[in-house]
Amino acid sequence: MTIITYALILGISTSIDYFLILFLLFSQAKKPGERRTIYFGQLLASFILILLSSTLSQVANVFLADWILGLLGFVPILLGVRILFENEAETEIPDSKIGLLSIIFISLASGVDNLGIFTPYFTTLSTLETLLTAGLILLETVAICYLAEKFGSLHSISEFIEKYEKMILPTIFIILGIYILFEFGTMTYLLQLLK
Repeated sequence: MTIITYALILGISTSIDYFLILFLLFSQAKKPGERRTIYFGQLLASFILILLSSTLSQVANVFLADWILGLLGFVPILLGVRILFENEAETEIPDSKIGLLSIIFISLASGVDNLGIFTPYFTTLSTLETLLTAGLILLETVAICYLAEKFGSLHSISEFIEKYEKMILPTIFIILGIYILFEFGTMTYLLQLLK
């Protein structure tokens, strides 16, 4: 797969879990300015998460051996397994004025697990590939916001996402984790230890 394909899959898979939150936010936005605030807040939160993940991955690349970096592949695997077995909790958003800080905090809180997905993946990328991936993820953030805004009024779409999220999201995270384990030679190293 190409870097663009992985970036698209990564962006979509990490956005699925808060699509419903965006749907709820857009359904409460009564003024055009509030809709712009949701877009801007979501973009800022995504940028912050990408920046933190990229920084953590660069630090890890300098100080750790490749096979140790590959251990980070267990993070998305564990997140995927956790999602498979966790109870669904409804996210309630209070009916109030939609402000930029509240959007950023909601987005960061719902996307903090993305650090565990982005960081190990970014360790596999060059600086240029990281920038390309970050740009694509930010574009996907705008697209996800747009979809949540436009299709949010269609009840059948939110039901579909809610119904299949529990299968799609964990599968993508587990595959990403396995990819990271093999990309860094961690599986080979661990199997050699068992011999």
